[in-house]
Amino acid sequence: MSTAPLNIEAVRKVVEHHKMFENCGGVVAAVSGGCDSSVLLHILWRLSTEMGFKIICAHVNHNLRGSESDRDEAFVRSLCEKYKIEFRVLNANVAEYAEKHRLSTEEAGRKLRYEFFEHCADEIGENAKIATAHSLSDCAETFVFNSARGAALSGICGIPPVRGKIIRPLIEFSREQIEAYANEHGIGFVTDSTNLTDEYTRNKIRHGVIPVMKEINPGFEKAFLRLMKNLSETRDFVDSEAAALLERSKAEKGFDSSALEKAPPALKNRAAAMILENFGFAFDFERTLRLSERFGGKDFKEELSKNEYLVQKDGIIFKETKAERSPEIEEKVFAEGEFSISAEKIAEISIIPYKEFKNSYKLNNFVLKDTFDFDKIQGSAVIRSRKTGDKADIHGGTKTLKKLFIEEKIPEEKRSSVAVVSDNGGVLWVEGLGAEKRARLSEKTVNVAAIKIRKNK
Repeated sequence: MSTAPLNIEAVRKVVEHHKMFENCGGVVAAVSGGCDSSVLLHILWRLSTEMGFKIICAHVNHNLRGSESDRDEAFVRSLCEKYKIEFRVLNANVAEYAEKHRLSTEEAGRKLRYEFFEHCADEIGENAKIATAHSLSDCAETFVFNSARGAALSGICGIPPVRGKIIRPLIEFSREQIEAYANEHGIGFVTDSTNLTDEYTRNKIRHGVIPVMKEINPGFEKAFLRLMKNLSETRDFVDSEAAALLERSKAEKGFDSSALEKAPPALKNRAAAMILENFGFAFDFERTLRLSERFGGKDFKEELSKNEYLVQKDGIIFKETKAERSPEIEEKVFAEGEFSISAEKIAEISIIPYKEFKNSYKLNNFVLKDTFDFDKIQGSAVIRSRKTGDKADIHGGTKTLKKLFIEEKIPEEKRSSVAVVSDNGGVLWVEGLGAEKRARLSEKTVNVAAIKIRKNK
């Protein structure tokens, strides 16, 4: 770990120590335009000329600060033109995305950013790295912030130098060292106006808590590096044991809850966090602890993001995604012919004399499910979606269509797309289930209503 002044040699030692460029196919530089990321871009540019890797600069315009956001985008674009680096920008409506997905603005921005960085990495191809400008100062602020919230070990270990394809070449250098490098090399940058106020918690830590830490110990950052090393080693050990525990607990579509329940508390809590992360859910101390305490307990189903649920059923913990509801059947008069009944389905209806039907069709269960006695229609008939209160005697005994759909294991989101034929007396026929008792074919049937439902291409 480095406490030397920031220069290209010091960065090279850090990246070599953490094997950041091992098997590197190219680098996506995440650049906001602030001091840290502008310095990161400059250093990567210098290293790329020596090491021969490709750089793509990725910038996200969050559209949260009006003209200031546009100014930042223009500045980063100008840096790329200066260094002759390929530039990619995502114009994001973070506020709208946050509302739609029930996330905080900060969570929404982070999710959109990293999805965009991954997209840019895919453009580079195999073994692409994503470089962010997190610094030692960011690490210290994260430590204080998470400690104040009572975070678990993983939360107070700071920001790792490497996580998967994400690398952080400036992670062992303070903000003061980075600013000194910018001044020495004449690197311009833009300032986010929200960083100059104490409106946000992180800014209060930056402007209030960290200076006090330095008053108590002028060598605070050097001491913090030692602390991070010790905590990281402990975290790595717990992570390794928790990962092994999850591997042993793997089930067909999730994890065996009873196996996790027997683990020591430290491993249970870390395993819970890993499960949430594995399923793509945001996690914090409270959510992790709540899951850990449920291991081996009663079944539950909890919505953790829009239409996405964490479920424990029959001792297995898994993720369930609610599928989009299929479009309803547009109510239409039941008549012979071929016509669209929804965006997904077409109905083909034929009225056939029973004798002709009997001679030309094999009367097996599948065919009979697609027919009913046309002359049993009372008044007028329509084809439509199920309505509340619909009942039919199809399998023996009158039941609501809702109950029949449950028995037939028709997913809730698909039920609105099941075609139903009804008349003034109630339900006559249900797609996939067949005719109501009063409308079934018999030797007394004169005319057969044959219904074929197919996909609307």
